[in-house]
Amino acid sequence: MMLLLTALSGYRTRLFSAVALLFLLFVSVFRGAVGTDTNTYETVVGRLMERLSWTGMEPGFVFMSWLLGELTGSAVIAVRLVSVIIFIILFLYLFRSDKNEKFLLLSYMLPAFVYQYTMNGLRIGIAAMLLLLAVQKIRKLQKLSGLALALSALMFHYSSLVSLIFIWASQARWARASNILIVPFASAVVLAIFSVNGDYFSAKLLSYQGSESPSPFSGLGKIAVVLVLVVGVALSKLPRTERSKLIFLGTGFTVFFWMVSSISYAGLRFLDLISFAYPLAILLTYGRCQLDFDRAIKIFLFFAGLIAVFSSYRNFVSEYGEGPSPFLPYHLSEPFAEL
Repeated sequence: MMLLLTALSGYRTRLFSAVALLFLLFVSVFRGAVGTDTNTYETVVGRLMERLSWTGMEPGFVFMSWLLGELTGSAVIAVRLVSVIIFIILFLYLFRSDKNEKFLLLSYMLPAFVYQYTMNGLRIGIAAMLLLLAVQKIRKLQKLSGLALALSALMFHYSSLVSLIFIWASQARWARASNILIVPFASAVVLAIFSVNGDYFSAKLLSYQGSESPSPFSGLGKIAVVLVLVVGVALSKLPRTERSKLIFLGTGFTVFFWMVSSISYAGLRFLDLISFAYPLAILLTYGRCQLDFDRAIKIFLFFAGLIAVFSSYRNFVSEYGEGPSPFLPYHLSEPFAEL
């Protein structure tokens, strides 16, 4: 509805988009024990409030969580304030957005990720929003600040490196020899992170090995989303070389991580990263070619958003009432519900 109203206004107003964000902000911030990892994050913040220590978790998130916990004196409130920060970044992105950025936000990004990234995966939520701002900066030719934002995403979720590599590969001129230097640089970054946090990553790897995907069909929702976007790119008005590059990368990364997901839960996490990074790569490519979104890519972004919503809701329903903080049934926090 908000997308339709914004489109009818000729994308000249941000009012309808802002109203949608305010509603989602209310749902996220005033939730009770809702969101699969909410309880886990409250426990983590509670421990940080007792004693600030670093065990390998992303330092940006550790410091931010500790600071919010110290300021509020409550792990529950601190976790909700992380959601507030995510929405502040979204508002900042919205009010700086052009037509393409606004359409992407309303048609795909909010439907596909807003609940997961503001009520569940808070670390990747912050990292993803920083990437969103980074892409916006780069599109405005503010490359230095864009690069700084992109690299800062690693301080909130290490796996953002996968998104960074994907986006870089989509924009690089593959025939240029100087771009090959990025490969050893990225390898050095990976080795540095692993050398500093070896124990943390070993524990993560063991947890993923103990959480295998239930079947080869796991992650089909994310795969369907990316493949719909690939079809949209194929039918778009982008130059042939740009279309070929995006089609190759989208299909190649998706197939590879689907194969990983058949043996490890980690593959599903990487599929989620690609489903976020791929539309950002599309957005950057349209900007570099100085094109507005054409009808084909708009239609397929919209349908990809619908598929993502359906897939997320199906997962919420399948986990109804499970664990200390399931997505469903949704309920407000007790102090607010009593008002």
